[in-house]
Amino acid sequence: MRDLSRYQTVSPLAMLGAEPGPWPKGPVRFCFDDTPERERPTLLRECCARVGVHYDFGALPDAPFHVDLAVNAFPGLLVALGGLHGWSRRGARELAFTKRDDAHLLVNLRGTHRIEQNNRELVLGDGEAAFVSCSDPSALMQNGTSEQLVLRFPKAALAPLVDGLDDRLVRRIPSGLPALRLLRTYVALALNEQADAGPDVQRSLVTHVYDLMAVMMGVTRDAAALARERGMPAARLHAIKREISRHLSCADLSVAMLALRHGCTARSIQRLFEQEGMTFSEYVLAQRLARAHDLLGDPDRRAEKISSVALDCGFGDLSYFNRAFRRRYGTAPSEVRAQAQCAGVAGGRRDN
Repeated sequence: MRDLSRYQTVSPLAMLGAEPGPWPKGPVRFCFDDTPERERPTLLRECCARVGVHYDFGALPDAPFHVDLAVNAFPGLLVALGGLHGWSRRGARELAFTKRDDAHLLVNLRGTHRIEQNNRELVLGDGEAAFVSCSDPSALMQNGTSEQLVLRFPKAALAPLVDGLDDRLVRRIPSGLPALRLLRTYVALALNEQADAGPDVQRSLVTHVYDLMAVMMGVTRDAAALARERGMPAARLHAIKREISRHLSCADLSVAMLALRHGCTARSIQRLFEQEGMTFSEYVLAQRLARAHDLLGDPDRRAEKISSVALDCGFGDLSYFNRAFRRRYGTAPSEVRAQAQCAGVAGGRRDN
């Protein structure tokens, strides 16, 4: 199962004791493992109702009711990631309290999800997705091993981009669809990295997500051109930068390797970086130097050789590393290391 322990956990009892309002500033984690199982569906229903989301919940016959979700609210977009094992329904009682005409995209990351709405029934396999209306009766069932990514949004935000939005609901979206693959990566990273971003950055992120969802639904001709210029390049660049960060130690990291992994051309990746005013090689070099600077300035790693740090950051030539480092920071790697060693000694004296 996905590890959500990095997120601040919100107690359901504490949330119920607060005044009704928006979701807490996130991402926050909702985990009910410390409460008796029979009380969990009621607690989740009441917590959701406090922020204007109305569902009834219950356990499936063959698995205990389990909730472990990370939730983050962006302007016009609510993101939930994790596991909810049980059933959830929206009937006449829940719809009577519903004030917004929303929809959500359910992405099945693992296990099986069954959706019933408007005389349609759909069972999603691994990686598949579907859009579901939040203003119509529905029933959702997630088995005991399932994980999901849910994006809730106002229908009015996507309607101008899509012809016949309501006709696109409860339709299977294949796991291999490029826009869906980009969306999964982009949103999962944004859940962590954009929580403290300013409102302009968050609105830009939401716009890119809308573009990707519109592409998945079937956009109008004008919206398709806009999505190709805006949402899809932003999501692809974000995913490529993340992969660069994970592979900085690889001396053979190249634009050709990334193009193969992301199913695009090397030239298209180069254009993404050029639109940001730099080349691919300049970006990789800057990231490697920044990581080396962090490692050299870490007092806990002051015994590590500079050559080892350079190698760990993807530099096979120590002389080139020294020259590039000095050009970037105006000082030699050895000087940064010496400052770290002095800081380590001073810290040890204070501890004594």
